[in-house]
Amino acid sequence: MFSYQHEYHAGNHADIFKHVCLTLILESLCKKDKPFTVIDMHAGSALYALNDERLLKTGEAESGIKKLFEFCSIHSITLPEGMKEYLKAEEPYLKNGLYAGSPEIARLYMRNGDALFLTEMHPQAAKNLEENMKMTLLRTREDGSCAEEKCPVKPVIKIEDSYTALNALTPPKIKRGLILCDPSYEDASDYKKVTEAIKNAHKKWNTAVIAVWYPLLLRRKNETAQMLSSLEDYVKLGLNQVQTVRLEMAFKNPNELDQDSNAHLYGSGMFLINPPWQVKEKMETQSKQEFSAASAALNAEEEKLELLLQKKQGLENEAVRLLSGELKFRDIDDNRLARAQTDEAIND
Repeated sequence: MFSYQHEYHAGNHADIFKHVCLTLILESLCKKDKPFTVIDMHAGSALYALNDERLLKTGEAESGIKKLFEFCSIHSITLPEGMKEYLKAEEPYLKNGLYAGSPEIARLYMRNGDALFLTEMHPQAAKNLEENMKMTLLRTREDGSCAEEKCPVKPVIKIEDSYTALNALTPPKIKRGLILCDPSYEDASDYKKVTEAIKNAHKKWNTAVIAVWYPLLLRRKNETAQMLSSLEDYVKLGLNQVQTVRLEMAFKNPNELDQDSNAHLYGSGMFLINPPWQVKEKMETQSKQEFSAASAALNAEEEKLELLLQKKQGLENEAVRLLSGELKFRDIDDNRLARAQTDEAIND
């Protein structure tokens, strides 16, 4: 039950996709002065140290949020709505060696009168969550410096089963709001638990925006399809027409994955009930932008690697020729300028 630790995966491609979507929903809720409720069913620790040995071991933050943030900081590109606000929210945390998870992102959008409920059952994650929710918020000033700010809302933390907690918390006193559901899906039973919990929550709180994150896994295709079709069918049974949106982003070709390994994750998705206006269009735009940014960053790394390989091959050839007497030290000295130009290209 407690084997999953998000400290291995914080800031990866799935987090980016999920948190951009979360940012768009929160931006929409804040457009009106009316208060809103946020229920984060699987809160985790809320804040993650980028130098944590578990994150360093997987390299997922390095190839995810850190690479994306670095690329967008260096290159002058117009970011789509959603990703721009998301990276702005993450910026002061990244500069302080942290990654902000969904509870912290939600806290950044809280106003007086809003309500935030966080559930987490993992003992260590719950302990970290309680400590992290006492910390001040971080924001970036106009001059680029970091500012600390007190959150106007004190989160209510429930250390218990998330599905039991959701049933008790719905409907909330403030009827406008969001439910975020993003379990680990380690067990096949998680798909059924999500399906039943979300059906029950929608029945009790049918005006809520409900955001369900799910992984794209080769070995869980059937479970995923059954969960999504069951939820879609259920919310459309009532008299009132309820809109649903399914968004998916693949970062690998599933047909190219090693079938013998357990690494069958090739992307992730978001299933939204009562999505705010234009969230679908904005998410599709940011997905294309994120793919373009990732491709450009990868091409740049491949070009650097090619230059390094060329330099390595050149030095090996020089060494062989020098040992055989074909090359004099004077000739090596004449090649310094060419090597310096290569080094400059690699470091750019």
